[in-house]
Amino acid sequence: MENGNLIRSILAWLTGLAAACALVLSPGCSKQVLNKEAARGLAKDPYPIAPKNMAPVLRVLVWPDTLLEENKEGFERRYGVKLEIDTFINDDDAYGKITREPSRWDLVMVTQYMANRMRNEGLLAPVPKINQHIYQYIDTSLLNQNADPQMQYFIPFDYAALGISFNIDYVAGFPRKWEYLADHKNNPYLYGRIVMTDDMRYAMAVAMLYTGLDPASTNPQDIKTAKEMLIRNVRNLGLRFLPDAKIRTAMVSGEALLAITWSGEAAAILRKKPACRFLIPEGKCVVTVDGFCIPRGSASPETAALFIEYMLHPYNSMLVANGCQYASVNLRTMKYVDRFVINGPSCMLAPPQDQIHMTQLDREELRLYQEAWAEVKRAALDANRVQMIPLQ
Repeated sequence: MENGNLIRSILAWLTGLAAACALVLSPGCSKQVLNKEAARGLAKDPYPIAPKNMAPVLRVLVWPDTLLEENKEGFERRYGVKLEIDTFINDDDAYGKITREPSRWDLVMVTQYMANRMRNEGLLAPVPKINQHIYQYIDTSLLNQNADPQMQYFIPFDYAALGISFNIDYVAGFPRKWEYLADHKNNPYLYGRIVMTDDMRYAMAVAMLYTGLDPASTNPQDIKTAKEMLIRNVRNLGLRFLPDAKIRTAMVSGEALLAITWSGEAAAILRKKPACRFLIPEGKCVVTVDGFCIPRGSASPETAALFIEYMLHPYNSMLVANGCQYASVNLRTMKYVDRFVINGPSCMLAPPQDQIHMTQLDREELRLYQEAWAEVKRAALDANRVQMIPLQ
C-alpha cells in the first residue's frame, strides 16, 4: 500500500526521535486518555457482518495478554458466540500444541515466520474473508513479502522489533551497538540479571547479530558460533531465557536489569518502570509480525474468520494496542492509539533496508537449529563465576 510505505518511511526516519522520547519521557508524561474523536469515530466504524452458519463456541489459542476482557465480552455479546481461550509461551509451544491436537482449536495466533512453516507443512486452512472492508487498513509493507503476502493463510495483527531494554540505574550508556553487551560484562550487578526471549529462532538470531553474522543465517558454522556464544553467556554471566511475559515481570521487579526483548514488551516495561529504557542497536534489525491463522482441523473456519475481522476492527485493535503496548498493523487504529504507543518503544523500527524477517528452514536446517538450541538450554551457569550481588 502506498499509504503504508509512506508511514513506514516516516516512522523509520523518526526512529531516533522515538528513541529519545522513550529515553527521556516517563509514562505519566505521555499517557493520553482515549479521546472523544476516537470513541466517536472508531467505535462507530462498521462491524463485521456474521456469516449465516456460526458455531456456538470458538476455541482460540493466543499469546498471553493479547485478548482483553473487553474484546472477549464484546465479541460474545455482539455475536452470541462463546470464546474458549488458551495461551502458549512461544512459537514452538504453539506449533507443538497444534501438531499434537490439530482439531482442538479453531484459531491460532503466531508469528508470520511460524505461520509460513505451518502452512508449508499443511497445518493451516485458508482464511475465508467474509467482510472485505475490514482488511483495507492493514499495512502490508510490514509483511515478509516471501511468505504469504496476499494474506491467504495469515492475517497480520501487530508487529515488533528486537532490541535491548536496560535499567539506567545500574547500566550505563546507550546500546547503540550489539557490542554494548560485551562492554558491560564486568558490571557485577548484571551477573544473573540478563534475560532473553525464550524462543529458539529469535534467540539464535540475536547471537548471530552479536557476532556480526546474518541473523537469518542457516550456515552450519554460523549456527555453531551462535550456540557457543549463548552457552558462554549462560555460564559466565548467568544469561537466562524467559517467556516474554516473564521478561516483563523480571525487569519491572528488578530481578533482571537488562533484557533482549521485543519493542512491545519494552514499552510495557517502561510504562511500569521508567528507569527501564529501550533502544534498537544500529544495523540489521530482527522484526516480527504476529497474526491469526486457522488450523486445518478447525470445525468452525467461518466463525474463526469473523473473530479475526472483529479483532481487526479499528476500535478493537486500538484497545489491544493500548493494553498490551504492541503496535498495530491497522493504519486507521494507529491514528488514535495512546501517544505512549506512538512515541515510545512500541513503534521503533530500523529503516526498511535493515529489517530482517526470519526465513523458512528446511528439514536439515531445522534439525541443526534444534540440536544447537537443545545444547544451549542444557547449559548451566558456573556458580564460581556468577555471583549475584544485592541491588543498592
